[in-house]
Order: sequence, then C-alpha cells, then structure tokens
Amino acid sequence: MNDLLIRTISQGLQAFLPAAFCLAWFRRTLSHRAASAQRWGALAALPLTAVAAYLFQRTPHQSGWEATLAATACTAGVWFAVAVWRDADVEAAPRSAVFAAIVFAGTALVVVRQTMEIAVVFAVAAFEVHSADATRTICVAAAFSLGIAALWALLARRLPRRAASNATRAFAIVFVAQAALYAFHESAEARVLPWSDVLHAATEPYGPDGMYGKYVSGALAIVPALAALLTPLGGVVALAFAGARRRAAGQVRAMAGAAAVALVGVLVMGVVASVPNREVPASGGLVAAPAAAAAPAAGAGGGLEAAVRLSANPHVLFRRTGVDAEYGKLHVAPLASPETGRAAAQLECDRISFGVSRGICLHADRGVLTSYKAIVFDGAFQPVRTFALDGQPSRTRVSPDGRVGTITVFVTGKAHGYASAAFSTKTTLVDMASGDELGDLESFTTWRNGARFHNADFNFWGVTFAHDSNQFYATLKTSGQTYLVKGDLGLRKLTVLRENVECPSLSPDNRLIGYKKRVGGDMAPWRFYILDVASMTEHPLADARSLDDQLEWVDNGHVLYAAARSSQSAVRDVWIAAVDGNEAPHVFLPEAESPIVVR
Repeated sequence: MNDLLIRTISQGLQAFLPAAFCLAWFRRTLSHRAASAQRWGALAALPLTAVAAYLFQRTPHQSGWEATLAATACTAGVWFAVAVWRDADVEAAPRSAVFAAIVFAGTALVVVRQTMEIAVVFAVAAFEVHSADATRTICVAAAFSLGIAALWALLARRLPRRAASNATRAFAIVFVAQAALYAFHESAEARVLPWSDVLHAATEPYGPDGMYGKYVSGALAIVPALAALLTPLGGVVALAFAGARRRAAGQVRAMAGAAAVALVGVLVMGVVASVPNREVPASGGLVAAPAAAAAPAAGAGGGLEAAVRLSANPHVLFRRTGVDAEYGKLHVAPLASPETGRAAAQLECDRISFGVSRGICLHADRGVLTSYKAIVFDGAFQPVRTFALDGQPSRTRVSPDGRVGTITVFVTGKAHGYASAAFSTKTTLVDMASGDELGDLESFTTWRNGARFHNADFNFWGVTFAHDSNQFYATLKTSGQTYLVKGDLGLRKLTVLRENVECPSLSPDNRLIGYKKRVGGDMAPWRFYILDVASMTEHPLADARSLDDQLEWVDNGHVLYAAARSSQSAVRDVWIAAVDGNEAPHVFLPEAESPIVVR
C-alpha cells in the first residue's frame, strides 16, 4: 500500500495545510471576519467533496478539471503570498460580504480540489473492491495529513511573530510553486499548451502521480517548520533576560513543536520512501505449514498435500505441458530450486494467476460443445467460486495484494458491440473476495495526448497491477495499433503512454515493465523488451526469439516466460532471462507454461 499511502498523504497535505496556514494568519492579524468565512468554507467542503467526487469520476475532462483547479489554487496562493509578504492587515481590506464570500469560496475550492480524488479512491476501496487494507490506508493517511494541519494551527499561536511570518511565507512559496507546476502539467495533458506532448512527458515525474511529485507535498509541512526554526531567536533570549521567562518558555515550546513537525515529516516521508515496494508476505499468504516440512523428491510428482507443503515457502505455480496424465494440471515447485521437486494441485487450467491468498484458474470443459469457466481458488488449491466465461480464455492476472483479478477472453466483434466477425478481446476486472465484476475496461475513460480517445474497435488485454490494486497497466489495440495504457481503477481512467506494447508485466519494485513488441513480419513478429517507467527508455531482452507470452518477474532482475520446444511441438518450457543481459537465457522449468511466482 506504499503508493496509496504516499498519494493520499500528498493530497491531504495539499488540502488541509492551506486552510491551517490561512486560519492562523487571519487570527494573528485579527481578521475575524475572514477567519469565520474560512471556517464555514472548510465545513462546506464536506458535502462539496462528495458532489465533486461524483462529477469528477464521470467527467470526460478530468485533466481539464485538474488544470483549472490547480490554476485557481495557484492564483489564490499568489494573493495570500503577497499579503503575507507585505504583512498586511487583512481587516483593512473591504469588509464587505463580497470579501467574505471570496475567502469562503477559496477555502472550499482548495480543500475540495484534493479531497474529491481521495473520496473517489476511498469509495472504490471501501464499497467496490472491499479492501480493508486499502480503506484503512486511505483513512490513516488522511488523518495524518489532517493532524499535521491541526498541529500547525495550534503551534502558530505560540510562535513569535517573526517566526510565524517566516514559516507562512515559506509555505506560500512552496504552495504556489507546486500548484503552478501541477497546473502546467495538467494543462499539457489536457492539450491546451503548445508542444503539449513534450511538456507533459518532461513534467510527468514531477506531476501529482510522478515518482518525485508525490513526495513534493511533504515540503508544505517541512519547509515552513524549518523556516520557523531558523528564525533568529534573539527576541526570545531578550525576553528571557528581561524577566518574561514564562512567555519565552512558551515560545520555546512552540519552536520545539515546529521542530517536531519537521522531524515527523522528514521521518515519515523518509521511512515510506525507503520501504521496499513489495507488499506480499514472505509466505505468500498461503496455508501455513511447518518450516521443517520437506519438499517431495525430484521427479516424485506428489499430490495435493505435497503441493500445499511446497506452498509454505516461496514457490512458482505453473501449468504442466508434458504429454502424460498430468497434462494441463496446476503444479507447484520451490522457487529457489524448481528442479528439486514439483507437485500437482489437481486443478486443470489453461491460464493461472495468484496473489496472497486467492488465485484464478481459467478452465475449458472440452466436449461436443466446449464451455469455459473461471475458478477462484484458495491457498490450499481448493475452489471457492466458479463462474462462466463469455469466450475462450486468453490471459489472467491477480493483483499483488490479492484484492483484484482480471480475466481476458476472446469473443467475436459482434458480441463485443461492433460490426465484425473477427475475434476481439474482453477484459474484465473482478473482486477476488466476492467474485463481483468491477467493470469491463471498455467502460473506462481513455485519454491520449490530453484528449478523450475512443473507437468502436477498442480491445484490451495483458493487465498487470501495481501494489495497491488501484493502478495498473494494460494493452490497448485499436485501428491495428497497440498501445501501453496506465489505468486508475478508482477514477475509471486509462491514459495512453506509448505505442507498440503488448502484454505488459510490472516488476516487483514497479520500476520496470517487460512486454513484447512487434518488430518483424507475421512469421516472427515479436521480441521481448524492458521499459524503464521513469525515463520511458527501452532495451531488448537477450532472448531474440519471437515468443508470444506475458512475462512473469522472479525478482527485479529476472523474468520468466514460456517457449515451445519447436514449431511442431506442443510441449513448452519456462525460461528465465536476466533483464540486464548479463546471463544467457536458459530453461527454468521443463514441460511448463503460465508461470506465477508466489513469495
């Protein structure tokens, strides 16, 4: 839940800290009318957040909304910064209802600007995905941000005037800079700026969801606290020598509080940033077994009990391709030494995926009339839910936290809503706990170069999830061209990132994406590539064969994939390759395909 925690804290600080700093400044300048209007504005933000979240999730112009709100917040921040820099008495401003209305509206807008996005993701986590962990993470992050804002509002009263002014000025500068950058970035995404493509790509790392932008909001708390701490304390010392020891002591305590705010902010952001991006427990969340349980001997095969014993430690699930009685069955092998033993789990699957304590097995009942179904199974490889599929199974993936699954099947174009008898794909998101459908990817809003993007022949497949289940990547194909898209489950939004990408697979640290890329003709079209998410640079995998599979990551430096032994052979093996090319690709699991690593 790392990404979700950081993202929510970032949004919460942007929403609550401006209100806290403004309120403290209004109180200090005895601007009671403005302070009252601001309190009412913050109260009004509660119902407005629900309304804005509903509209924002459904608008076809999300980037336009974000750009407009960020620009408005930046304008309000500039006014506040100028007033604070001049140390003006706001009560000298026109004492009219218009002025109070401006303060009221500005407060509500700045708060709702971020809380509406928190509300959207919260609603999905709590009521659609039913993820207690995600819901708890959002609540804790929002409460933490609100607590930081409340702490500042309390401390500001006790700080010396000069220290409070310096801290407020520092906050205003950081807030305006961040809002201006976000407005610029979102305007580029909305395609309202010249050279929007270049500008959007250049600012993406510093945008609201960028690898650096998510941490910038911490400066809203840390920089002002440091500014207060670095303010010369000569006035406090003079008061102490003049006999006003009690007042000086109170001011010193306030300064210590500011130091605590800075320290807590630094520690929280530092600790969160340093936590490895791996959310799965060491056991993979599967059925517990004694640590001393021995794995079956090599080649022994083993049954369900042996498979459960193997699953107590890091292991790999796969579909057996050896032409014998075990063909097509789900098998388990130890990850550290897959050659030492494997065991059958009895389920027969065309495709497999697993996350924490739930897995998906796509199964075909082949007969006179073939039917297809998805089997949700638990850590003991027992079916817990089964539902029919609309077409032939293609791919499946379960999120690292086990909350959300995705299933892709082949259907005809006519069945999918457009006039074509050719096969297309249908990709559905599933709640792994309840089995409820969370939506077809075609129902999501798709954006390309800041504009709505939609064609009748949209096809999606090859989904891969980030750690919080909310963000994911997938392949979009339309008009003969494939694209890599980044998805946001909460916002029901897809954003096109680049062309010629199929079957993406995100690394455990979320920094790399492995995928197949079309580089040749119909006889040998594909080559595996590795993409750096931050820089959007790519390089080919060492294996130059044309292979049709979705990569699976062993760790941050190695990938697994299936390859047929020859063009005439039905037997496939799972290979392993180093993404840096320092090791020659070689067979990892013979007679296997559809590998899934469970840690």
